[in-house]
Amino acid sequence: MKRIIFVDDEQNILSGLKRMLRPMRHEWEMHFADSALKALETMDTEPFDVVVSDMRMPQHDGAYLMAQVRERYPSTARIILSGHAEQEMAIRSVAATHQFLAKPCDADMLRATVLRTCQLRDMMQSERLQRITAQIGQLPSVPEIYQKLNEEMGKDEPAMSQIAHIVGQDLAMSAKLLQLVNSAFFGLRRHVGSIDQAVSYLGMDVIRSLVLSESAFKEFSSTECELNAESLMRHAQQVAQLAKAIARGHSENKVVIDEAFQAGMLHELGKLIMASELGAEYQRALQSVAAGEAPSVAEREVFGVTQGEVGGYLLGLWGLSDGIIEAIVYHHEPAAAPVEHFAPMVAVHVAKALVCEASGDTSIALNVEWIEGLGFGDAIEQWRALAAGMNPAKDAA
Repeated sequence: MKRIIFVDDEQNILSGLKRMLRPMRHEWEMHFADSALKALETMDTEPFDVVVSDMRMPQHDGAYLMAQVRERYPSTARIILSGHAEQEMAIRSVAATHQFLAKPCDADMLRATVLRTCQLRDMMQSERLQRITAQIGQLPSVPEIYQKLNEEMGKDEPAMSQIAHIVGQDLAMSAKLLQLVNSAFFGLRRHVGSIDQAVSYLGMDVIRSLVLSESAFKEFSSTECELNAESLMRHAQQVAQLAKAIARGHSENKVVIDEAFQAGMLHELGKLIMASELGAEYQRALQSVAAGEAPSVAEREVFGVTQGEVGGYLLGLWGLSDGIIEAIVYHHEPAAAPVEHFAPMVAVHVAKALVCEASGDTSIALNVEWIEGLGFGDAIEQWRALAAGMNPAKDAA
């Protein structure tokens, strides 16, 4: 049974939550606290799976609580309930909070968010990596790209189009902006799948707060791991562009096309996280891949999970769509994915395999049998022509 704690300084809100969530009492062990300090005292007794807290509370607000929970209980998923007028407070808590839900939050939304969070926790079999991933606040960015963004933001009249272009070159920045813009906190009625849209919706003030506060990003650095972050970024861009082109040929659904692009861009985020946080161990996995082992096999031998599962888990905690998560988790092992029709997962696997194929990288092969089973066998040569037309670089990761 999952253990969930709800925190709000207003007793009538807590009473409402108890009534609203009563149907979940057979699946969740629920606790309720009327202050951050009482919540932390309760959490000292035994571990909790999820904490859901109001943002605005006297003495110690939700941002304080989330920071404390991340430090003391890193494996606990952290969800904030926040009003639209509390944007500055939300930005302050962005490094420690997995998801933002807008107040008032209806029962179905809250139940669905907590249920999905619990399912994601069950997916991550390695408790150690679950703790590391859940504790991440600052994502590793390529220093050169981070510097370019800082320089553009420091201009008297920074250009939104240039900011979007710079952000779109970086896995960490892309992931963080998509997390924020698609959170219920911003109240958008449709999914935002492109960085251009995300930058436009968030606006200069929010992005400046994220970048200049240094609460969301840190420069990628690993003396123990030979991962080339710049090469990884170029590879991700190539996969994203090809995945989008493939999706356009098989779907008129803009969400599917956008998700194929973003999943392609973010499909190696787990690799960046593992190299940054566990460099020496990830170097062992890289050495096994260099010796001919499949990346997913090498990663499981070292960590018990793949980098796709790590990236998918974190982005799932952040509330990104199922289509993006599915594509990231299964891009190396598509036959394991619960896919029966064209989806971002198909586009990303094909794009990944063909970009690697064109660059001479044999670490992942196109799963032709799986593709034919889905009914897309006749499209393979067309996809290869698309990949050849994009001329993937020789240094693809």
